[in-house]
Order: sequence, then structure tokens, then C-alpha cells
Amino acid sequence: MGLNLAVAMTSLAVLSLLSTAPAAIAQESQIDRPAELRIGACDSLGDLVMPLAHLVVSLGDPQGQTAATPVEQSATVVPYTVTNLLAANHVVTVQKSPEQPDVLVACGVVGGTRNPDGTLAIGMLGVNDSGLSGIAYFTPNPGFDNTLITILLVTNDASTTEVSTSEPTEAS
Repeated sequence: MGLNLAVAMTSLAVLSLLSTAPAAIAQESQIDRPAELRIGACDSLGDLVMPLAHLVVSLGDPQGQTAATPVEQSATVVPYTVTNLLAANHVVTVQKSPEQPDVLVACGVVGGTRNPDGTLAIGMLGVNDSGLSGIAYFTPNPGFDNTLITILLVTNDASTTEVSTSEPTEAS
């Protein structure tokens, strides 16, 4: 149990450092989408609670199968517990770009059934014909009053998504 807590603390420390510098991360990415935690509903956004780390798809040397679907992702530690976030109407929003912060491309309502470990997954639905969908995952930080919010989005554009039906080959 002690090792799990140490790993969780180290992961949260690294992620909190990353979440404080979204602009630096965005420079190394082919995607840069701002995200926010807000009061309200997807069809009636309220006040900004706090900005979240920008979603990015990192550039670099692709690994594994070439047909893998790229995932836009971000992670931010927020100073609220999952219980606090569920106590009021909150949403997670993703904007098209820093240059177009008023154009939403995805939104998810914070609510649902918590897992036995206290985590919560919510659906992120595409808006404004973005073709995006995914999840936001809320991970409580035991012993602290904060939560890691991880957002994962993929493009649902059938014209760019191919599923191979060929038989797998053995790795050499």
C-alpha cells in the first residue's frame, strides 16, 4: 500500500508540473486545444472554475502499429475533491484552439457513478461538428483535497479511420 501511495504522489507531482506549463507542452505538439472546468451544462455554460492543461498530441517517433488512432490528451491536478465537483453542476469543455477559444469542440457533464476506488469517468461528446469524442477521468488523490482530471479525445471521422481486417502477423 505504501508503494502505491508513493507512485501516486510522484505521478501527481509530475502531472502538476506539466499542468502548470501548457504553453510549453503545446510547442511540442501538432494539436493545441485549451480545456476548462466550468459551472453549468454543455448547452448553458456558466462561470469558469479554472483552466485545465491544453490537449495535445505529441510529436515524435511513432511506436507500435502505424494504424493506431492518435489521442489528444491532457492532465491537470485541480484543488477540488471528486465529491466537491459532484456537489454542483460542472462541465469539462475543450475549445478548438487558443486562437478560437469561443469555439467548443467537446463537452462533458460531470456526473455518473463513481467506481469503488473513488474515480469517475464521464463521456466527452463532440460539439460544433468537431468529430471528437472521448472521456474525462477524475482520479482522487488520497489524503489531499485535489483531483487529477485526465481528458482523452479521439477523432471519429470515418474517412480518416480505417480498421484493418487482415490477419495479424507475427513479430520478428
